[in-house]
Amino acid sequence: MKMNSHHIKYWLIKSTLLSMLLAYSFFSFSEEHLNNKEKFDLHSINFVQKSIDVSKSDESLYFSLKAYSQLGLNTVNIYFESPSGEEIIQTSCTNKKKTKVGLLLGRILFKKKSESGVWKINKIVIEDLNGNLKTFDKAFLIENKFTHTLRINSGKLRR
Repeated sequence: MKMNSHHIKYWLIKSTLLSMLLAYSFFSFSEEHLNNKEKFDLHSINFVQKSIDVSKSDESLYFSLKAYSQLGLNTVNIYFESPSGEEIIQTSCTNKKKTKVGLLLGRILFKKKSESGVWKINKIVIEDLNGNLKTFDKAFLIENKFTHTLRINSGKLRR
């Protein structure tokens, strides 16, 4: 089969386009994974109270949290774990300004039936404006000294 100049141009263009597509896929994949650690950060969390008495009525814990998301901070979810580990209570804070850095104020309700003892943060999940999530687990929280605890007095003891 003889190849004329049209065939040669066709195959050159096709192979060039395919090479460009593969290169784009590779670089966007690599860039996403290299920058993944830079997209989110957890700066601080502070509780207003160090202990709450819920033996007579439900009470709220108020806190502030500062976080960062390169693509714009949307929501932060905080999960508190009971002393026995059998109960998890979750709360969300939303960055209404949709900025990259947000100082969020939140509250979480502890019920009268909540387990007495020292509650700890189990994990913190940050969501950016594109729906990407970053979870800061117990190991990260301990390693970075986010070891905030809250004493709950409810009269209900561990099983």
